[in-house]
Amino acid sequence: MTVNKLKFWVTSTGLMILILALLKFIVHAVTFDNYELHRDAYLYYALSEHLAWGYVAVPPSIAVIGKVATTLFGNTVFGLRFFPFLIGAINVIIIGMFTRDLGGKKIAIALACLAYIFSPAYLHVNTLFQPVAFNHFFWLLSGYLFYKLISIGDPKMWLWIGIVFGLGFLNKYSIVFLYTSFGLSMLFSRYRKLYLSHYFVYAILIALFIISPNLYWQYDNNWPVLQHMEELRRTQLVHVQPLGFIVEQLLMNAQALFLWIGALLILLFNKKERQYRIFAYVYILVFVLLLAGSGKPYYTLGIYPILFVFGGYFTQKYIVRYLKPVFVTLVASMALGLYFSLPFDGIPFISFEKALNKGAFRWEDGEQHDLPQDMADMTGWKAIGEAVSAIYLDLGEENQDNCHIYCYHYGQAGAIMFYGKKHNISQPISPNASFVFWSPDNISKDYVIYVHSDLGNTVNPDSLLPTYFEEVELKKVINDPYFRENGTRIYLCHSPNEKVKKRYLDMMKSLKERYR
Repeated sequence: MTVNKLKFWVTSTGLMILILALLKFIVHAVTFDNYELHRDAYLYYALSEHLAWGYVAVPPSIAVIGKVATTLFGNTVFGLRFFPFLIGAINVIIIGMFTRDLGGKKIAIALACLAYIFSPAYLHVNTLFQPVAFNHFFWLLSGYLFYKLISIGDPKMWLWIGIVFGLGFLNKYSIVFLYTSFGLSMLFSRYRKLYLSHYFVYAILIALFIISPNLYWQYDNNWPVLQHMEELRRTQLVHVQPLGFIVEQLLMNAQALFLWIGALLILLFNKKERQYRIFAYVYILVFVLLLAGSGKPYYTLGIYPILFVFGGYFTQKYIVRYLKPVFVTLVASMALGLYFSLPFDGIPFISFEKALNKGAFRWEDGEQHDLPQDMADMTGWKAIGEAVSAIYLDLGEENQDNCHIYCYHYGQAGAIMFYGKKHNISQPISPNASFVFWSPDNISKDYVIYVHSDLGNTVNPDSLLPTYFEEVELKKVINDPYFRENGTRIYLCHSPNEKVKKRYLDMMKSLKERYR
């Protein structure tokens, strides 16, 4: 970093960007314990305990971030949420720098940054320990680098683009949609001559080098990600409706609707801005690709901060006479938009009690429910983890090594790992997600702590378990009315018979064969 670049951060504009970034971080830091970790966060934590170049559903980066977080902060909710908070603040800085490089002054920069800070969608995302939070960073940084590439015409920028694509791919595969859109948009623009540079070839080689360990892992394990996508399409994406997808695009960032739609229209139709028109084409292509692929509406969220940047810049450029009143009006509308969104997507602010609204929320199963799905997935897990830990400890040291812990899905298993690590709890078994890789091939112990879930499970454990074990005792029922899986039952079972051993052996053999 040059001296001039360092000096920028002590100017009034630089300090404003840093203050806005700090505001974004503080909002999350003071609300981090309003909810438990999300169901998916427990899976990503479990991945961090089994570092590898790939997993069934995601690339390896989230596991590495989780390992760094728990190493620094221990097994804490704050620890796993720290880096999503931090990446949100870094996004504010990139938005500020992007807007400044376009030619935006303080008002333009503030508008673009505040559109992101006041967005209920990004407040929601940066509360979650999930790859999607980091995905937005890679999309935004990619947009900034493509802007630098076309604005200064320096083909060496391809090298940075190759690096960012590679790292972004190791975080979330959906970055392919963004780069496909940029690739096609540039191919049919005056910037296609940049493809003739040998630096473009170097960028491809760099990207392939970065992603090759993950690609080899996928190949070596029979492409689990393709199997996961097929399951996702069958169970969740089938419920995505085109009209709903389109409406959600308007609602997710409704607080800055005029800003980003205005930017999109100017990019498309204003001849004075045609040098940046490819960014409008990129938005349209991302939108079309995800709509055609039945992607979830939030898959597009990575592209909107780029439109915020252009929206802030165009507001300053084309609204000169009434710029200050327009600025105040837009910021006020952002604040009001956030306020009115709270009953519908109030993470990280609203309580469970205030969010309750009979049948008002459509989940990924296509049904209407009383709470937002993510909120219902952010409670109950600590109770499961602590209950299983207590049962495990009650067995005494002489029996703890003689006990399996069986869970229906990764949320339960990950929560038990997270809250049970201080007790050196044994690795839970689950036929779900990457836990298949870590689960034993057969039942070899005398005790089994069985965690049941009614989520997509028609089995009645009270009648089934006695046919598999000599002794079955119901030890705990989770009582949390806001929990998506309220009523989860936890059993202590003793002396498994040959019937259950064979059933488990056949099940695990079948599951593991999928990845061979």
